[in-house]
Amino acid sequence: MEILITWLLFIAVQLAATMSPGPAFAMSVRNSMSFGRKGGVMTALGLGLGVGFHTVLVLGGLALVLSQSVILFQAIKYIGAAYLVYVGFKALRAKAPNVSDIPKAKDELDYRHISAFKAIWMGLLTNALNPKAVIFFTAVFTQFISPDAPLGIMVLYAATVMIVEAGWFSLLAVLLTHEKVNRKVRAAGHWIERVCGGLMVGLGVKLALSKI
Repeated sequence: MEILITWLLFIAVQLAATMSPGPAFAMSVRNSMSFGRKGGVMTALGLGLGVGFHTVLVLGGLALVLSQSVILFQAIKYIGAAYLVYVGFKALRAKAPNVSDIPKAKDELDYRHISAFKAIWMGLLTNALNPKAVIFFTAVFTQFISPDAPLGIMVLYAATVMIVEAGWFSLLAVLLTHEKVNRKVRAAGHWIERVCGGLMVGLGVKLALSKI
């Protein structure tokens, strides 16, 4: 019973962290609005894989190596910051749709095309190249998992992190691409993409200038 309560508490902590605004949220909103439900869900799967990468680092003990290697940490930090700024600048250049491109009441919503692989890859890189995630998961896991915990418990917590991440952002993609919701914001979609782009640029700069 105690194990179940601890696990449920962990889910609550992870869900709260996942729902907080950050690079993953900005990427999810941007891709869902630009590429539709499939693009948003595939991005969510990539985001889940990205946090999975960090859980493997932490649970495998590699987080200690990374935290002690200033050069390696800084390299990952700057690569991640550059990626966010790059994607953000592309989003900032989003163009307003022509009036004829905005679907009428009975028209099918039209989105730009993106392959499943590219959407997953964008989500994966967004989370995998965020070195602060290593610090976060190290801090959280040490509160819930003991060093001598069995492999099954570690796998459960790692899977939980990935499922919560992918599940929340998949739900967000479904909500943003719901017909009624989307039609209300479709005309301003380019502004939403630009705002997300600006957020990603800002987060990238903040990451690059951070001292941790």
